[in-house]
Amino acid sequence: MKLLREALASTPLAPVVEARRVAREPRLREQVQALAERLQRPLPQLLRQAEACLREMVSVDSAAYTWLFDHALGPAHTNAFTIDADAVALARLKELNRKHALVFLPSHRSYADFFIMSKTLRAHGLQRTHTLGGDNLRFFPFEQIARHSGGVFIRRSFKDDEVYKLVLQEYLTHLVHKGDNLEWYMEGGRSRSGKLRPPKYGLLSYLVSAIHSGAAEDVILVPTAITYDQLHEVQAMVREEQNGIKPKEGLGWLASYVRMQSRWIGGVHVRFGEPMSLAQRLGQESGESRNAVAKIAFEVFQRINKATPVTAQALVTLALLSAGDRALTLDEVLRQVQPLLDYAHARSLPTSQVEPLRHHSGVLDTLDSLTGTGVLRRYEAGLEPVFAIEPGQHAVAAFYRNSAVHWFVNRAIAELALYDSLQNGSGELEADTRRSTLALRDLLKFEFFFSEKRAFRDELLEEAALFEADWRERSATPEQRIALLESASFLIAHTVLPSFLGAYFIVADRLAAHPNTRPVDQKRFLDDCVAVGRQYLLQKRLLTPESISRELFGNALRLADNRRLLTPGGAELGERRRAFADECAKALEATLALGRLDRRHAVNTVTEASHGTS
Repeated sequence: MKLLREALASTPLAPVVEARRVAREPRLREQVQALAERLQRPLPQLLRQAEACLREMVSVDSAAYTWLFDHALGPAHTNAFTIDADAVALARLKELNRKHALVFLPSHRSYADFFIMSKTLRAHGLQRTHTLGGDNLRFFPFEQIARHSGGVFIRRSFKDDEVYKLVLQEYLTHLVHKGDNLEWYMEGGRSRSGKLRPPKYGLLSYLVSAIHSGAAEDVILVPTAITYDQLHEVQAMVREEQNGIKPKEGLGWLASYVRMQSRWIGGVHVRFGEPMSLAQRLGQESGESRNAVAKIAFEVFQRINKATPVTAQALVTLALLSAGDRALTLDEVLRQVQPLLDYAHARSLPTSQVEPLRHHSGVLDTLDSLTGTGVLRRYEAGLEPVFAIEPGQHAVAAFYRNSAVHWFVNRAIAELALYDSLQNGSGELEADTRRSTLALRDLLKFEFFFSEKRAFRDELLEEAALFEADWRERSATPEQRIALLESASFLIAHTVLPSFLGAYFIVADRLAAHPNTRPVDQKRFLDDCVAVGRQYLLQKRLLTPESISRELFGNALRLADNRRLLTPGGAELGERRRAFADECAKALEATLALGRLDRRHAVNTVTEASHGTS
């Protein structure tokens, strides 16, 4: 009988049988009946439609296909990496899994994420997950192998299909009620910028409904950070960002991807944020369910960020991007990285394999790894080797930098606020900086997951204390404030923020030029932003090539929509659009001014070092 069940589970008939079994469950039939009454449609018709939807998504367990996934398809995707996972956290999760279903919510950077997670959980003895993924991956043989070993394929869009939404919600409820683990990627797609994208709430809202209805007692959300030293597919993602064309997945695409993944490229660091009991967290919320879901998703992403380690590649690309177009010697890179390491240590940031950067050999190893993949250029025909970002590779370097960029954003905002107090201040430093920091927080709220305002203020006070312990006493006059900036061990705003502010400037600039009375066609508008961004880059009105990003433009449009700048209007709309453009331009110019200050400081440091050794 066992052999017969396994043979059936390996056939195309298995999902049909499973879909029919789930469709007969009393709860699902009751929900479909209620929907039929609400939509005033025949119940038999909706039941047939519900079963058809289930046939699209259900997963079945087959030992044969699971073996193929673990020993053929999986290694083809993971051979490029050495997995570095948090064993202590995994042991704790294994214990939690004895009583609760776990819902892993990882950051999404690569097609390999699914396989990295599967291999990591399997190696540490955790139960397999049912992993939800887009139906763009439903092609032979990927669909057959994945679907028979935990994969759940769902449509990329189903906003108006009430039956499909109901069936998906009920299928997730069915799985967690059984105690099965789940996994999905709340960003909705791979990040093209290297940092977290805004979350999509739909699937999480289904779990919330399951708990509210009593269909599930509780699940444990597991924020998960997957951070790569490097990725083969970043180059392709950058091209997609620039031309807006994403290749269609299929057998030929899979074969090409597997060939690319056959070459080792570095480590992947799997870390876990503090687990969250969804039932307990819901008990702390009051008000509308959607607001509760948004708050929980936001907190999950904050916990992912807190678990994301700073890597050697992130720090080295950060140092090189801070130099602009100037090539750096090994000594210069070492000097740029040291204060960043000190800062990470002072703030007790999570790190992974960064201590070798304290020495020339460790910095050189990281530079060589980035040179080997074409991100950096090494020139050694002169007196000594120098390193610079390869032309056309700034967006790739920024991708690696951005894996850790959230750790430096508050510091960057503090620097900008101090600089702004010199230009536009009233003389009351704390009042001026509070105004500036809140304005920047609001400008960047669709890029980064900031704490609520009181906690944000406390975080910035901590940043100020790290910047200079007695900053209040040493910042009473404009001369003292400029001296604080000039004497800082490092400045970061001009490295961290121009990518984002440059993209926002382009969007705001194009909005200001857009006729007030005409609706914004977002696709055509984004194409225009790409074209104008390239022009501004050639004219040096824009200095950061990585700003030309549809992902960043999209976030800027979300901010514009939040500020009611997209809906057609009259003269007042034009004034507000121009004010938005001015705000972005001034913030961008402030980062560039800090960059000029920092590069002048770097040149002086090099000169002093040269004189000291002569």
